[in-house]
Amino acid sequence: MGSTRTAWHILFAALLVQRGSRRFEVRREVPLSTEPLRVDYLLLRRETEGPTEPVGTLRKLWDLLPMDAIVELKSIGRPYRRRNLDRLFSYLHLYYAEEAERIAQRGDLCGVLLVPSRTRSLDADMADLGLAWDDLGDGYWQLRGGAFALVVAEVDAVAEAEDDDLLRLFGHSEALTLAARRWLSQQIGAKEVAMEIQDLEGFDEVLRKLLASLPPEQVLSAYAPEQRLAGLPPEQRVAGLPPEQVLSAYAPEQRVAGLPPEQVLLALPDEVLHALSDAYLDTLSKETREAIRARIGR
Repeated sequence: MGSTRTAWHILFAALLVQRGSRRFEVRREVPLSTEPLRVDYLLLRRETEGPTEPVGTLRKLWDLLPMDAIVELKSIGRPYRRRNLDRLFSYLHLYYAEEAERIAQRGDLCGVLLVPSRTRSLDADMADLGLAWDDLGDGYWQLRGGAFALVVAEVDAVAEAEDDDLLRLFGHSEALTLAARRWLSQQIGAKEVAMEIQDLEGFDEVLRKLLASLPPEQVLSAYAPEQRLAGLPPEQRVAGLPPEQVLSAYAPEQRVAGLPPEQVLLALPDEVLHALSDAYLDTLSKETREAIRARIGR
């Protein structure tokens, strides 16, 4: 498989069509993907390393990496699916072939697969490919038996082992600290980030994650039928409510589950709403669009 066609390629296609088996259809110059092949992340080791600084996330991973690493991330909304491992290995093979002048040996390249947790589909693909798990501890694994080294990191387990609250956002857990909640809100509130992600698959999931991480009183305020309650302390807002309503008010993740994305939007802080583009707002219902524009003065 190559990117350069020669006259011989055309002639050989004619040979296959004219003198090959009639049991097979011959197609030539067939694209293998509807979109250009793109890896999620490419990590390149710097030739000149600067001063050593404490690593903030995936602290055990970096010392496991060779010169180059191709990283694939699977999320809660789009988890690992069958044959994703084959796709990752295909990226490694293609990258290794294209970078032959720079990468001297296979050991200079590895793959990294980030998953919220191990799944049956991942285990099944690993078995089909004849790979074996090596437990590196703290949620890290190495798969042996492939043409390239492959590291698997389970986000849920790594986040707990390394007490990484920001990493928890990318798994099944909720953020535990105010700093992590602020980080997520700031990232979504940054105009350049919001414009890039708001039309992508998983944006609604990110919004729900943000809402679930907000302080309970902020969520309750956003959903209170009477806006005058917003200025009251939480204990006064729930005074006289049945226990199940109190529980609902103080369990944001239960309130978020199953809610339409537009209801989730209305519960987000104003600084996040300010980052939404006019094009995205135009996709919302008239009622939601007007409510948001009234809040942000746009």
